[in-house]
Amino acid sequence: LDSLLAHAEATSSTLNYLLLSILGLSDEKLSHAASHLGAAQTISTLIRALPYHASKGFMVIPANITAKHHVNHEEVFRRGPAAEGLQDAVYEFAVVANDHLITARETLKNASGRLDVPKEAMPVFLNAVRSRIQQSLIVIY
Repeated sequence: LDSLLAHAEATSSTLNYLLLSILGLSDEKLSHAASHLGAAQTISTLIRALPYHASKGFMVIPANITAKHHVNHEEVFRRGPAAEGLQDAVYEFAVVANDHLITARETLKNASGRLDVPKEAMPVFLNAVRSRIQQSLIVIY
């Protein structure tokens, strides 16, 4: 999971930083939220692509999560969503993404607890709209 989150930071989060930079926004709070949003985006994308990767013999859920739920990778490649423990592993992986999304949203709240995203930054944070990410995470293999 740690190496996956490092990958997310180097890819999705970096693209979010680039977008903020292009928009001339160099606020530390926005950058912090962009980092967590990148992690949520990466995990959400991997969950949505799990059936494709499994059909090619690749497991995209981190080994520490699959081991915890006794997921046999070969069984996933052969049986797909019927593999024992897979749904629990996908759920736990989705929770990690949701936790990053919550952190991003909390970072963007003002003193009164309301989301406070500058209008200029909205193109970067549009992906964090609740229904879009959460719907992606609900689609369980």
